[in-house]
Amino acid sequence: ILDACGAPGTKCSQLARRFETSSITMLDLHEHRVELSKELMERLDIKNVTCKVGDATTYEDEPFDAIMCDVPCSGLGVLRRKPDLRYRISPNDLDSLQELQAAILEHMDTLLKPGGQLVYATCTLNRKENEVQIDKFLDNNPTYTLIKQQTLLPHHHNSDGFYMALLIK
Repeated sequence: ILDACGAPGTKCSQLARRFETSSITMLDLHEHRVELSKELMERLDIKNVTCKVGDATTYEDEPFDAIMCDVPCSGLGVLRRKPDLRYRISPNDLDSLQELQAAILEHMDTLLKPGGQLVYATCTLNRKENEVQIDKFLDNNPTYTLIKQQTLLPHHHNSDGFYMALLIK
């Protein structure tokens, strides 16, 4: 399993507990965040995760059976906890984030085995970063099938806002 954009490792630790016999690679662009992930795995006594510094748009490895892409996003789903986000995000930021998300998805295709599962996730409610992003990816990659997608709305689930999509190659 590859957990791309995986730091600080919270979701990866859950994957490791759920799939104890699997080998998991946790990847993140920033060394200090990878160190946080390593510390978390040590603290939780998780042995099946290897934390690596790497760019999810260029990382090379053997193909994986499953990939988790919790991509960088605008974070608009967590506004109730971080209200200052609305003052720090601009339309240009959204455009560059969508380009980065697309680049990560396209590169992850090269790292996923046929028949493998790809989970795409964000903590935003922005349709361009979520449903539109997945629709474009599916249009460009006809070997994939969308199995399920779900948006968690804060006022319906008493949580932050999240989007998840499960695809099979």
